[in-house]
Amino acid sequence: MYKKPALVFAAVTTLLAGCQSNPIAFGPQSKVAVVDSASRAHLQTSLTMADYTELAEMVTKKMLSSRFVKSWGKRKPRLILAKLRNNTDDENIRMADIFDRITETLLNSGRVRLVDPSATRFDYVVRSELSSTRQYGADGQELVEYKLELKMFTIDGEMKGQWSGTLSLAKGKKSFF
Repeated sequence: MYKKPALVFAAVTTLLAGCQSNPIAFGPQSKVAVVDSASRAHLQTSLTMADYTELAEMVTKKMLSSRFVKSWGKRKPRLILAKLRNNTDDENIRMADIFDRITETLLNSGRVRLVDPSATRFDYVVRSELSSTRQYGADGQELVEYKLELKMFTIDGEMKGQWSGTLSLAKGKKSFF
């Protein structure tokens, strides 16, 4: 008796599946759109999963391509990746996702051997921190700069390297329709 809703659902699903990379607005007054999941579009000044991924990969690759790490040659030192510290004003940032991306990038590089923080034999410790600064302007303007920093230390506490990257997010002037 009610086969029409199923047909409508199937048609909408097909339409959305075929056009996922292009924003689609539903109706002239709708505020809903489908966007590409790889897009770095923002509606707020908070980090997205794409931001976490890009920032973590960028800084980790910067570390891996440094002169110090290249000096290891074929040797694969034992490395402890310490817990990522959140020094931002946003306690909702998914720090585990950033930590996991750093870990994955390190492992996939084939340049290090990651060991558990409880290990008694290791060559280096990498400490990481995410921090942010926030500025406000007139009419609701906002600028947030996120900084991810990796610092490598020897067993004796000597710093051997420091690498960082930043990501700036801005929210423009508020407007009323």
